[in-house]
Amino acid sequence: MTDAEDRLATLADYGLLDTPMEPQFDSIVEAAACEVDAPIAMISLIDARRQWFKARLGIDSTETPIEESFCAKAIEQDDVFVVPDASVDERFRNYPNVTGGPGIRFYAGAPLRMRNGTQIGTLCVIDVAPRAGLDDEERIALEDLARRTVAAFELRRDMRDARGDDAAGSDASSWLEQASSHLLKAWAALDQIGATAEVAHLERVIVDVDALRLSHG
Repeated sequence: MTDAEDRLATLADYGLLDTPMEPQFDSIVEAAACEVDAPIAMISLIDARRQWFKARLGIDSTETPIEESFCAKAIEQDDVFVVPDASVDERFRNYPNVTGGPGIRFYAGAPLRMRNGTQIGTLCVIDVAPRAGLDDEERIALEDLARRTVAAFELRRDMRDARGDDAAGSDASSWLEQASSHLLKAWAALDQIGATAEVAHLERVIVDVDALRLSHG
């Protein structure tokens, strides 16, 4: 399969496209915008013809054509993809979102790399003014938030699969699945009040509970 075919298959498997907005993902784009001091941030998923935004801040549209997508280029990279000034970058300077609204200049996108190795989209930040790039702290923050996005996608898929697995009826598996669900709700609640330290600790707990649940599957 090609990379594009792998991506489409993975997106279908995870059931992410065209789903409602959710607080835990809204909080991730808010945190990304805050960490980088950017007016626009998105969780962007790339299918065959468009980029669709699971969460967005600073823009109204829910999707754009793939021909106008910075993120479609970003997922070709393994690391954070940075465009200091799109207006002078021959790859992007004629994009409608550069020449017109919103007037993109700076872009930085961290790929969302799933467990199977497929990169399905990005967590990205955008500015309407050029920038030199990201400093080390900003880059690390964006990468951490991208990993957090992937962890939430993976956990959701695992929980869905566990519910459909006849073997998941054991007492231990059932309890661990319920624990995962409650932890995700607590994570979203803490995100909404900006409890950064508590959220960081809870993410580690989620990973530990998820590992235990999988070992009992």
